[in-house]
Amino acid sequence: MLRMLALAPCFLAPFRSQAEASNLLTISVNIPGPHLLPFIPIELIPRLGLDQAVGARLAIRYLPSGVQSLDDVVAGNAQFAGVAFPVLPTFLANQKPVQAMAVLGSGTPPYAVLIRNDLAGRIRSLGDLKGRSIGIAMGNSITKTYLQMLMELWLKANGVKSQEVRWVPTGQNYEAMLGALAGGVVDAIFCEEPMAGSLARKKLGVTLASLSDPKNPVRLVGQEHFRAVIASTPTFLDQHPRQAWMMAAMIRKVLLWIQTATPDEIVARLGIADQERAEDIRHVLAQIPGLFSRHGHFSSREMASTRQFLKVAGIAMPASKDITALIDDRWIVRAR
Repeated sequence: MLRMLALAPCFLAPFRSQAEASNLLTISVNIPGPHLLPFIPIELIPRLGLDQAVGARLAIRYLPSGVQSLDDVVAGNAQFAGVAFPVLPTFLANQKPVQAMAVLGSGTPPYAVLIRNDLAGRIRSLGDLKGRSIGIAMGNSITKTYLQMLMELWLKANGVKSQEVRWVPTGQNYEAMLGALAGGVVDAIFCEEPMAGSLARKKLGVTLASLSDPKNPVRLVGQEHFRAVIASTPTFLDQHPRQAWMMAAMIRKVLLWIQTATPDEIVARLGIADQERAEDIRHVLAQIPGLFSRHGHFSSREMASTRQFLKVAGIAMPASKDITALIDDRWIVRAR
């Protein structure tokens, strides 16, 4: 009898866990991916159990771009979205109120332009892309993606206007970029590391130029701008403070974990089956320390840099509005 009593907790534990799991509040978030550098913190949350630590279950859904991720939130199909901050003014201008509630990372990320192998002898500079097709993650008819904003600025600095190239929409993931290059669908692609490095290493494309190259002569104005953020609608944030606090708490916890984790530990937690791709991500994380925000806050320095970036990119806020209208930081400040 005593033996049975001693074993009882062992048998009850799974049922207790199931009961506890059923009480978790599901929080849904859309992000581009999988395994895109800016949104790796979000993917780590459930793998580290940080969602359950705050009483939630984080449900992640992958969409082709940040614009589509946020559009889906505006439509009411998800609660939060991972998106680049510079696309938010266009949402507001088109009567789609949205607000960023936490920062995942700031600054210009490691993006690169790759061309097809057979064009390596004919396309030697960004200026040679005039009249060519470029594969890139696209938004919708009224909202450009952050990638397209960056690529247009980069082309302009090299004497090529946006209308002088043919934009071809592709998914914002490795398979889509590989298919566009290998299938001859495009002449070039614009993507970020580690995708660019993986494709070049496998000789599926040739690197034409990289924003992370120290020899790159282009220095974009407002380099410390808010880049990857988690956003939602003001209505949702006001009406669901519990979910907003939980999302902010999860973000703070994962950013704190990343600060002390090694690239090896981060990649191991992601559980990427393809070891070559896992190594590519590990390499980039090791090469670019400080890729992610330390606390998720909106700093005044980055705020000023964001205003500069939006101005040079030709992205105007609606009349009488400042970018502070696109930020609701009360949750990330409280989520300590």
